Amino acid sequence: MIVHEKDIGIFFDNPLKAKGFEDEHDIAEAAHFDAEAERFLAEEGEKALIVDIHEKMPPRHRAFWRELGDASGLRALDIGCGYGYSACRLASMGAEVVAIDVSPKMCDLTRRASELNNVKIDVRNLSAVDTGFPDDYFDLVVGQVSLHHLPLATAGPEILRILKPGGRVVFLEPVHGYRWSFKLRSKLPVACYESPGGGALRKDELQFLGELFGKIEVRYFRILERLLRFRILRWASPIIYAADKVLVVIPGIKGFASAAVIVLTKEDKKGEF
Repeated sequence: MIVHEKDIGIFFDNPLKAKGFEDEHDIAEAAHFDAEAERFLAEEGEKALIVDIHEKMPPRHRAFWRELGDASGLRALDIGCGYGYSACRLASMGAEVVAIDVSPKMCDLTRRASELNNVKIDVRNLSAVDTGFPDDYFDLVVGQVSLHHLPLATAGPEILRILKPGGRVVFLEPVHGYRWSFKLRSKLPVACYESPGGGALRKDELQFLGELFGKIEVRYFRILERLLRFRILRWASPIIYAADKVLVVIPGIKGFASAAVIVLTKEDKKGEF
């Protein structure tokens, strides 16, 4: 949904993501993404479900797929599978893929995407806060712009539980930097799109996940890249990407980044990673 300026502030600390509101959260998210699935089919059509493994990607997406490495033979869970892109790409890489989403219609899109891309995916209409999978079940858990939709106080421990010791979690997510910069963002005449139960990840949420899993790596992206929302500047995308690569490693400046690749590793039984 398009969020009006006066309402953007709620997504810095969305009350629907708080512990105790999981049912309300999932109901709101399912309704929102059911509608989004219908819009996607009406505007884009099924052809948009076909994965092009040779497509050009922004740096953050390239980093996400590089981080996954060789997924062949791994049992992988795609959380918030949406249109099925990540699940299909993982399956084409040889992974045994299970894909979940709270939206029944997004699950239908992923099933259709698996047919169109001729890959096998086990798609289930499930919430990430209570998956029902056995302990230590998955080698890999992934998601693209899905972790920031989850109530982390309950979804975080659930993801940890179903991940094998030594297993990894890789997400590509929007992140919040400084609170004051977030307030400034709310004043810009650029549309904000967010679901009712979403909200980019804050530093304290990343810290919580790091403490929960024992190991976290965060690589930041999108400082100047946000300017590419303005069509008139898209010719300069290579220059902007190169500038961002420098800016995101400068202390203090990287706090303005709006996206990150997040890698979590579960400690094994011997206390090693």
